[in-house]
Amino acid sequence: MFATHPDRAITLFHDQAEILADPTLRQLFLGYDHAHDLDADDPRLDDLARRIAEANRERYGSGERPGLDTGSEIPALIQGRVNASSPAWERLDSLIRAQLNA
Repeated sequence: MFATHPDRAITLFHDQAEILADPTLRQLFLGYDHAHDLDADDPRLDDLARRIAEANRERYGSGERPGLDTGSEIPALIQGRVNASSPAWERLDSLIRAQLNA
């Protein structure tokens, strides 16, 4: 982020620091990390996606996260590469997006 969007990186860095300081939100991050090795059809992914989407709406409302450039392809490229390492993450990302767009 600092290399490609230095003007937005500080905002996102501070946002991440605030998220990780919140025990409930930190647990969601850990849940996402632990989902890496789950089977893509594991029913726990549905619940985790719902909880992540709810937390996202509570924190940001229905708008975009602060500092994100929705016109840039870079975040999607990075997320796609991360998701490629885990079918469960791929499905989880899809479920979260569906929840947020519902």
